[in-house]
Amino acid sequence: MANLGAALYVEGDRTGALHWWNRAWEAGNVTAGFNLGTLHAQAGDTNRAQVVWERAAAQGDPDAMLGLVKQALERGDLATVERWSSVIKAQQEAFPITALGVALRDHGREAEAVSAFVRAEELGDAYAMEYRARILDARGAHQKAAGLRARAATAERMT
Repeated sequence: MANLGAALYVEGDRTGALHWWNRAWEAGNVTAGFNLGTLHAQAGDTNRAQVVWERAAAQGDPDAMLGLVKQALERGDLATVERWSSVIKAQQEAFPITALGVALRDHGREAEAVSAFVRAEELGDAYAMEYRARILDARGAHQKAAGLRARAATAERMT
């Protein structure tokens, strides 16, 4: 059901995607919950997106957690940002942690972004190393940035 929803979404059939993601979500598919929340967010229904993402996040979905962080950043809800950021950074998967760092950076929360990038670097993510190297360059720490880029050149690119 979730895959059918995804296929319909790619084909531009949002109504069909909504139907099948709803069914898959009701059947317990957490990824469908994230996708359903995303569809609601894209339609401008942030309240519905938040409700679905909160349930999916409570079941451990890091993408839903990231969706909640992004919404919270938009509204300036720092308690929610901290709540889900700490859960995301505690995981062993680098991609959502790096994505968290990017979201924080894009909202002017550089120190928190650096913290996320460092955590993703600990998991070996080259993208996080490159993002942090850019911050170091902007701060004038060119030598440290170059060293980090050298590490990134041999590290894995997490997806």
